[in-house]
Amino acid sequence: MTPRELFRLIARLENDLADFYQELGQVDRLKPFADIFSFMADHSQRHARRIETMEAGVDLPVLNVDPVRELHARLKTSLRAKIAGEKDEDAALSQLAHTEEVVGQLYQSMATHYRKLAGAYTDVADQLETLSREEYSHRDYILGKENN
Repeated sequence: MTPRELFRLIARLENDLADFYQELGQVDRLKPFADIFSFMADHSQRHARRIETMEAGVDLPVLNVDPVRELHARLKTSLRAKIAGEKDEDAALSQLAHTEEVVGQLYQSMATHYRKLAGAYTDVADQLETLSREEYSHRDYILGKENN
């Protein structure tokens, strides 16, 4: 599940909770808790809107592998052509070393891509942890109201 799909799911769940709390507030025997249900419905709706905003803001970099495949094929072709008829062993080894350097640069760029991706997922996790703390706060509000 992608972060966007996750946020869409959570927004649907929060909207569903808001509807559920509104329904509970209409039950006659639960009328004494109507203010709590209203509070929770409002918070669930606000969470849903906030989560929808988060979903829209998720920016996950995409790795386009087509250039990687093309570079790989060109490197093999070029290296084969350059060293196949090379009489100077040092020149052949230099070409081989250069090819390895290019492959190393390619892997480094992939690593950079995945570090950016990891940062985006860390941002998603931070947002989910904030929502979690808010839910615990809602729990404490309800329990505080229950004791009054």
